[in-house]
Amino acid sequence: MRFRLTVMALLALCLALFLQGCAKQPRSTADIPRSLSPSYSIAVAPFTQPTSTSQLIMGQIPRDQGRIAPEMLPSLDRTLRDVLLTETKRHYTFVPRHTPLPDKMRYHDSNQPQALSAWVTFAKGLKTDLLLVPQVLNWHPREGSRAGVTRPAHVRVEFFLINARQGSILNRSVYDVEQSGLTSNLLEIGDFLKRQAGWATAEELAREGMVKAVKDMTL
Repeated sequence: MRFRLTVMALLALCLALFLQGCAKQPRSTADIPRSLSPSYSIAVAPFTQPTSTSQLIMGQIPRDQGRIAPEMLPSLDRTLRDVLLTETKRHYTFVPRHTPLPDKMRYHDSNQPQALSAWVTFAKGLKTDLLLVPQVLNWHPREGSRAGVTRPAHVRVEFFLINARQGSILNRSVYDVEQSGLTSNLLEIGDFLKRQAGWATAEELAREGMVKAVKDMTL
């Protein structure tokens, strides 16, 4: 009887190890993360906020769009620079904020995004292989403190990696988060603890979006 129980226990252990090994293995070559070649030159544009559909690279303007104060954009530039230089091992060219950017251009009235071609032209002018364009689509600051809020922070930041030579979007990352309390969503307990068990600011959520973009784009 004891021998039978021992055999069954060993079989269960082997099965668990086998299933664990299967779970760790990619289902196909498409599941294997592929990093960009280090030979690519990458320029990073300053943060902008499209406020009309024609200024979009793709997508749409959120309903009741929250506007970020222009004087806050340089702070996001610095945070993105820090994330890129600490989370990756690449060299980047950071475009100065005083550089004339495509977001200031006027496009024809349209209900369709029209800015991609302008950003491609901008990238070619920089003589770079790839251009990382970070954008704020929605920005609602936290109303309250880390301990309690009347309105949680809500941000939507998008990142576009544009191939200057091909004139196309090589990759895109979207981070759209409005923090909710544990009483309304227990599934977010991991994020809640990572945020030091408190209510995050919009700036902190934006940084999370930057880290996510690095992973999404395998920089």
